[in-house]
Amino acid sequence: MKRINNLMVMVLLAVLSMTFVSCVEDDEDVAYNLEGTWYGSVKSDYFDRRYGYTTEWTDVQLEFYKDPYVYAEGSGREIDYNGRYYSSVVGFNYIVRNHVIYIEYYDGSKIAIYNYSLWMDEFKGEFHDYYTGEYLASFRFERMDYGWDYGYNKLKEGLTDQVIQLDK
Repeated sequence: MKRINNLMVMVLLAVLSMTFVSCVEDDEDVAYNLEGTWYGSVKSDYFDRRYGYTTEWTDVQLEFYKDPYVYAEGSGREIDYNGRYYSSVVGFNYIVRNHVIYIEYYDGSKIAIYNYSLWMDEFKGEFHDYYTGEYLASFRFERMDYGWDYGYNKLKEGLTDQVIQLDK
């Protein structure tokens, strides 16, 4: 009987130890999952003296390139679209620290991404001011490429040619 009790205690300890395992991603995993091309919409709400509170939607493509030699860091570029054509292209460096994604653009502006969800082929969250933490906009992106196979691309027809021309 004593042997069965000891066995039951060991099984109970093994089961309980598994329940305390955390499922939160660390910064390196977030940076790894960010790598690739994301396309979607950014919704920004702002106050205009003439029109009052206004909501603006912008189509955006974000490309994240993880540096394999540095922990949770990389570079990338943001391409903003105005209809079928791009309106601006800005490069950036990013770092993931304490589950917050910090982006510093080459033009000197900085933002932080809070309250985000990065699951399978969907990336959604909020852009905040880097310094004050003030809310700027929300976004929802879908992954355009999957892993190392960049041949599969769901970009709008005609946009791919414009992006290739930017690289030249």
